[in-house]
Amino acid sequence: MESLHRSPAHISARAAAALPRWALLSLLVAFIVPGLFGHDLWPQDAAGFGRMWSMAQGGARDWLLPNIAGAPTPQVGPLPAWVGAAMILLLGRWVGDVEAAAASNLLWYPLIVGALWIAVFRLARRDEAQPVAGAFGGEASRRDYSRLLADISVLLTIGTLGVIWRLHETRADSASVACVAVTMLATSLIEWNLGLAALLAGGAVGCFALTQGPVPAAGLMLGALGAFWRTRANSRADARGFIAAATLAIGSALAVAGAWPLAAFHWYPVEAAQSFASWSQAIPFGWPRVEDAAWLVRDGSWFFWPLWPLAAWALYAWRGALASPHMERPLLLLVGLGIALFFSAPLDELAAVGVLPPLAALAAYGATTLRRALDNVIDWLAIALFSLLLLMLWSYYGAMQLGVPKAMAASIARLTPGYVEHPHIVAALAAAVATFAWARLIAWRVLRRPPVLWRGPLLAASGVAVVWIVVNLLYLPAVDYVFSYRRLAVEVAGQLRAHGLGAGCVQAHRVPLPERAIIAYYGRIRFDREGSAESCPLALHHDSRRSTLDDDPPPGVHGMWSLAWEGQRRVRPDERWRIWVRNN
Repeated sequence: MESLHRSPAHISARAAAALPRWALLSLLVAFIVPGLFGHDLWPQDAAGFGRMWSMAQGGARDWLLPNIAGAPTPQVGPLPAWVGAAMILLLGRWVGDVEAAAASNLLWYPLIVGALWIAVFRLARRDEAQPVAGAFGGEASRRDYSRLLADISVLLTIGTLGVIWRLHETRADSASVACVAVTMLATSLIEWNLGLAALLAGGAVGCFALTQGPVPAAGLMLGALGAFWRTRANSRADARGFIAAATLAIGSALAVAGAWPLAAFHWYPVEAAQSFASWSQAIPFGWPRVEDAAWLVRDGSWFFWPLWPLAAWALYAWRGALASPHMERPLLLLVGLGIALFFSAPLDELAAVGVLPPLAALAAYGATTLRRALDNVIDWLAIALFSLLLLMLWSYYGAMQLGVPKAMAASIARLTPGYVEHPHIVAALAAAVATFAWARLIAWRVLRRPPVLWRGPLLAASGVAVVWIVVNLLYLPAVDYVFSYRRLAVEVAGQLRAHGLGAGCVQAHRVPLPERAIIAYYGRIRFDREGSAESCPLALHHDSRRSTLDDDPPPGVHGMWSLAWEGQRRVRPDERWRIWVRNN
């Protein structure tokens, strides 16, 4: 029966050879830095930035009641916006507000990686997690084996296909992953210091509530309490220890999460009542639908690739030891978050991204138990996938520069009408260096055939990082041209001032929140605050030609508004922007 609580495979010292620290550090830098700086504000990222910028430019009310240029944003909690606003105040004058807000991820990334690495390392050092001893010795030491699993968990996190874009945005994704990773770290500390583990878990759950809301936080707390309960049951300890730990965890979570609404209601009771009423209505809560199941299969399957197949294999390979802490605790957190997801309709990436740390921990155990043939297949899939992606990226870049092949050049022209590509020699050389590094890594894998178990995760992480670098270096100007509203914002601001804006406000009529944030930032326009009695002399109207439901002028009696200007972006002929002037 003892063998049922051991790794299903013998792991040699050669297979567990340490991953060079410079390699892991280089991958982390390649994963973090590209995409943080140098691009305009895009609608996909503008809502998160708008909350941060409005706080940095405003006062205490903006910090307690987050908004985007005066419009309330009840969809997510304020914690990521607080951190981003603080970064804008600290770094904005030197690097720019957009870059400073993006740099808030420099806080979340080390927290994610550090908490995940330490949690997996501590759990892997336990007796139950150790590999089977070889008949002739030569097995990996406890330290090397634990470090191997911790390194693989980080490499798999970097190599997960769907999260690299999400974790570079100023939304709540990075903060959510960090909160779950810290909670998993807390569960690895239970035997070492129960009070500290409970306090850390409660604080992380409270921060999760300030990021994603009460339903996901309740699921995370359920998983953490399950880990505390199972530890007490396995050790046959007194129930009073579990009760004390649970009380401390729940109390600290409520204290962290409750400080925000208490302060808001104390200082701004009327506005807080309206804001929290909207927030409670916007919280995703409901029974799962067919669309949610379809999203999970269609989008979730690639979003968490290759974590979920490796985690599923780990559950099978370790089926005799699922009650051991190194498997049970990540699994309990995963189950708790899964229960929360069950009641968090509609599903999207923001709701699901929190499962990344426990999924990565389980996937690390799966990666070390793969049969050699399957391990080689995964290596070659990674090599083939990312090599083809790089070949495609360079081919389209060549078509942008030279106009051949004509089919590729025509498809680029359709996506970027009116865009004129200018060669950037330094960026192209840097992208070539990254591509050469990928070729060297392939040569290392093919010619030397290293026996190390982190080989496959290293290929996946390196492939994702190199593709990410090449995309940012070669395509960022073209992507900015398509997604950026900077030129439109400047043009709209000039038209508003030309029509007598002065020091007054602008009424936003059917303007989506991301575009509202972009125009407010680049155009330095002050939009009206929702619920304000101020009469704005001008109104900005967003109209989609695909619908007739948004063609109406701003609210008011007939003849109150006169159309003063109409324009559009060349890449979006299906939308119209109008400026209305209030008639005296």
